[in-house]
Amino acid sequence: MPDNTEKSIPGSENTTYLPNFCDGEAFLRLLLVVELIAIVFALVSFSGGSLFVHIALISVAMLWVGMITAALLCLFMRRGWLGDHLRTTIIAITITLLMTLLVSFGSLSIGEVLRFGPTAQDVGYTLIRNLSVAAILIGLALRYFYLHYESELHLQIQAQARLQALQARIRPHFLFNSMNTIASLTHDQPDLAEQAIENLSDLFRASLAAESSISLKQELELTRSYIDLEALRLGDRLEVIWKVPTPEPKLSLPALTLQPLVENAIYHGVEPLPGGGSIEIDIHESDAAIEILISNPLIPVEQAGRRQGNRMALENIQERLTLAFSGLAAMELSETETRYTVKLNIPSVEAA
Repeated sequence: MPDNTEKSIPGSENTTYLPNFCDGEAFLRLLLVVELIAIVFALVSFSGGSLFVHIALISVAMLWVGMITAALLCLFMRRGWLGDHLRTTIIAITITLLMTLLVSFGSLSIGEVLRFGPTAQDVGYTLIRNLSVAAILIGLALRYFYLHYESELHLQIQAQARLQALQARIRPHFLFNSMNTIASLTHDQPDLAEQAIENLSDLFRASLAAESSISLKQELELTRSYIDLEALRLGDRLEVIWKVPTPEPKLSLPALTLQPLVENAIYHGVEPLPGGGSIEIDIHESDAAIEILISNPLIPVEQAGRRQGNRMALENIQERLTLAFSGLAAMELSETETRYTVKLNIPSVEAA
């Protein structure tokens, strides 16, 4: 049983407090904000002539500054040159001021050739004004980015703590049911009880090593070990139908997500039936999500009352998935006349 685990649910790999300007959506949002600031600046600084020409000239200049700065920060981010917060701040301010200076010189040169814009006597004032405005704006922007980063980090830490607390709650429940299985085999079938203890040891070696998430492959191995444990007790009464693609889809999810669902399926759907029944585990992948369906027989109504659960496992799993995937994962419960099905819809690595 492999016990190598992944440390976190897939997400953003950006380690600085700046937005990921390599992302198209973040880049477009930046351009929109720059354009709005350009319009405000143009209205404030307008002193005569054509207002629309004035807005267009300032918009072009500020958009060039914004685009080049964002592109350079994207490059630095990809190369890993930004480093800690202080270095990130210095680099961002330096790039912004240099780009402002270069674009200002360029616009002044073009304005002189085309005979519009500041006169030679106004060049110094124009450069100082542009640099001052750029310094104020980049300062405000960096402050906003940092506060937003700190807020997101705080929320992630809270979610991680909550996820680990929920993880700790479900393990004793799992251990209790497993030990009951072993106890039922100890006197009559000691060899099977010994094998069950070995299976339980493998299960806990992997599950306790998982800090927050494991791969789908590891989770399926945990689930298979648990099924082997229950098969020692139920024998031919338990049938499991696997519909899993090979290789398994690449996905990380909270440890002990599928095993409790299979445990519920056995306890509520197979064990009460004198002849047992079958559990179906169906996994299929689409472009945006991975669907996992676990179904079991639906026992008669007169027997259901004696097998009523408190839904702790289902609520626990649903909350852990919500925390791990920022609300993008979903759990659906459905039943027909003969089957009860739990469906998990989890965003794939690309979608997440």
